[in-house]
Amino acid sequence: HQYKCWDALLNKTIEIGDEQKPMSVVVTTGTGSGKTECFMMPLVHDLLQLQEEKQGEESNVQALFLYPLNALMEDQKERLEELLEGTGLKYAVYNGDLTEKMPGANDNSEEAEQIRKQIDQVRGITRNDQGEIVEHRFKHILYTREDVRKHRPNILLTNPTMLEYVLLRKKDEKLIDATAKSLKWVAIDETHTYSGAGAAEL
Repeated sequence: HQYKCWDALLNKTIEIGDEQKPMSVVVTTGTGSGKTECFMMPLVHDLLQLQEEKQGEESNVQALFLYPLNALMEDQKERLEELLEGTGLKYAVYNGDLTEKMPGANDNSEEAEQIRKQIDQVRGITRNDQGEIVEHRFKHILYTREDVRKHRPNILLTNPTMLEYVLLRKKDEKLIDATAKSLKWVAIDETHTYSGAGAAEL
């Protein structure tokens, strides 16, 4: 099923009106069968090719991963890091926990220290008693909203609620810029039946 997905997503098109459009897929195999690799592998392959074509150009978000729960987004960080090793591709987990910006170097307030700890957690950083980094697990992640707006990740992991904010807030409007036509991939990882406000947002 993985190979069939890779082949469909990278090589096949479907005719819509007078145009050939990329094919979409729905994967409905069992738990633990590798559904995530069905879209992540071809997606990263495609983004790497795009990166080679547009060397030096500033990118917008090219892939959007939608998740119903924050915990599911966190679970994908290890996989993404493995796939992005040795590339210049970046990603961000854009949810309510993402801090606005890094505190200033001279800000030693309790709140600033708490924010720094939160950022270390997002980046997968472990420090020794002297404050030196001994482990840095997530090297391809953008870790503040300010950073996400300034550098724009290739891949944005978010949920329907945050996506609505991204599409409506003035300061986030450049993340997914319709005029740039840069968004190529939308992956809904885990589909559910929604009702109420969540359904309206989706």
